[in-house]
Amino acid sequence: MSRIILEKLLVMMIMALIGFVCGKTGLIDGDTNKKLSNLSLLVINPLLIFVSYQTPYTRDIAAGLGIVFLLSVLSYGIQLGVSLLLIKKKNNPNVGVERMSLAFSNNGYIGIPLVQGIFGAQGVIYMTMFVTVFNIVLWTVGVLFMTGRTSFRQAVKNLCSPAIFMVLLGLIFFFLKISLPDIIREPLETVGNMNTPFAMLIAGATLAGSNLLGCIKKPRLYLLSAGKLLLIPLLSVLVLVPFACLGIEPMLITVVVIAVACPTAAACTMFAHRYQKDSAYASEIFAATTILSAATIPTVIWLQSLLLELLP
Repeated sequence: MSRIILEKLLVMMIMALIGFVCGKTGLIDGDTNKKLSNLSLLVINPLLIFVSYQTPYTRDIAAGLGIVFLLSVLSYGIQLGVSLLLIKKKNNPNVGVERMSLAFSNNGYIGIPLVQGIFGAQGVIYMTMFVTVFNIVLWTVGVLFMTGRTSFRQAVKNLCSPAIFMVLLGLIFFFLKISLPDIIREPLETVGNMNTPFAMLIAGATLAGSNLLGCIKKPRLYLLSAGKLLLIPLLSVLVLVPFACLGIEPMLITVVVIAVACPTAAACTMFAHRYQKDSAYASEIFAATTILSAATIPTVIWLQSLLLELLP
């Protein structure tokens, strides 16, 4: 599993490096990067979610999806709670970026490949349910973090995003056992598979405009990384693992733990672009947590496995 994690992270960092070179050479400038962010958030990511639900329906998978949904909601209670407790508004111009960086993990870009390598296609469909909850929280609480204000009307408007629409459409197709013909599914799947490369190019191009050497000297980045990669995942392990005593399959718990243990979501950088926040700082957090996660994700999963073995 450690080898799989390191391989996937290395692949992502190489893609980000390509984006970094594009940013340094001016091939991707600020305006282009913002347009790419919107394209990823509003088109590519929603298609990835929808196509992931194009899997044969079974009762066991449906029940597993329901369990993962509940565990995911519980995990987001932990992630949002910790981010609100640790990151205070007082004298902090980047409060929204930091709270979002702690609360939202890179479960789609890193989590899905990891789960696929460990559990195969069955694990991917369960990770998709976590990604579903992620998108619902992202387009409601995430927008609130970035804008600092919201209303019931605005929250409803945010839920009308393409990502949420595709979540609902995907679930409808899954439960009604509607399968698209290959001539339609394949182009949608191909565009959806652009999700990770696009996100990495965007993050790399954004990093090109930041001071990477200065990042190493920022103690706050290490504190944020510790909160994101250790505190939140370990709290999630302590809360979620006991559910195995109720007969919940350990794989379902592990999928959620892997999702939570992933580094900061690339969407944080894209949201910073979208809402005119400090996108360079968001990319610094993204880069720091991504690099450090090569050591923390295996550690968290090992501790979770140890606790599962100790259960009666």
